[in-house]
Amino acid sequence: METAMWPSSAEPHDDLRVSAQTLTTPLGHPVRIIERGVGRPVVFLHSGVGSAGEWKQVWELWPKDWHLVAVDAYRGGSSPGSAGARRLDHYADQVYAVADHVGEPVRLVGFSWGGATALRVAAVASHLVTSLAVIEPEAYGLLRTQDTDAYAEICRLRDRWRAHVRVGQWHEAFEEFIDFYNGAGSFARWPRERQQAFLAVQRTRGDLWDVLFDGVAVDDLTAIAAPTHVIEGSRSSAVDHAICHVVRTHVPSARRQVIAGAGHMMPLTHPRPLTRALLSRMPR
Repeated sequence: METAMWPSSAEPHDDLRVSAQTLTTPLGHPVRIIERGVGRPVVFLHSGVGSAGEWKQVWELWPKDWHLVAVDAYRGGSSPGSAGARRLDHYADQVYAVADHVGEPVRLVGFSWGGATALRVAAVASHLVTSLAVIEPEAYGLLRTQDTDAYAEICRLRDRWRAHVRVGQWHEAFEEFIDFYNGAGSFARWPRERQQAFLAVQRTRGDLWDVLFDGVAVDDLTAIAAPTHVIEGSRSSAVDHAICHVVRTHVPSARRQVIAGAGHMMPLTHPRPLTRALLSRMPR
């Protein structure tokens, strides 16, 4: 196990020390987790192109008397199946390992790609989830029959991304992808070194779209029994709002909350209102 400190710039706790270790999932794959504290377990799932570090600012604002666990789906030897052959259940498998690790059902928080995974876990392993919070879950397949315009829009983005990647244009592929979720010109404003490091990591992950068009169906949503909190940003894309609408419509206990002024990347851009929103409906 390794230890690290996440320095806080606002409302620091006496001890923000976190630890990292690698678990083995039920399917036999390694998964790296970051954790802090003891008490009620909350599990955090990050976006498809990100890492557990997306939750750093939220954790700094979180009350101390909780056991926080963030899945780091790719880093530190984590391997959710093989590139090109992954399913959403490979990511759900990582959550099952965490539930076994903490020894009790968890409060599950999923952002973007992690939100789609969280929906899958809550649908097929309801005994492991005491509450569910999804922040703009990218379960694109839900739009196939529920919102054909939004589905066509995300399919066009996916197909352009794949066309770029087929000819080795990784920069062009991810420039459009990042700008879709962060606003026009966002990727161009990154320092060149950050762009290159990001693209090097993404090349190792395979086709990020594959698992998001399957794995969560409308019937899965109706099977979710846990109290469900659906969080959206007021400035997010029509695609994200459409997915959240489908989730709210079909999950029996779903309730909506909008973070004013936020776009998709709210764990990084709006950590304070997001943390308040999460805690406001987090069962104790």
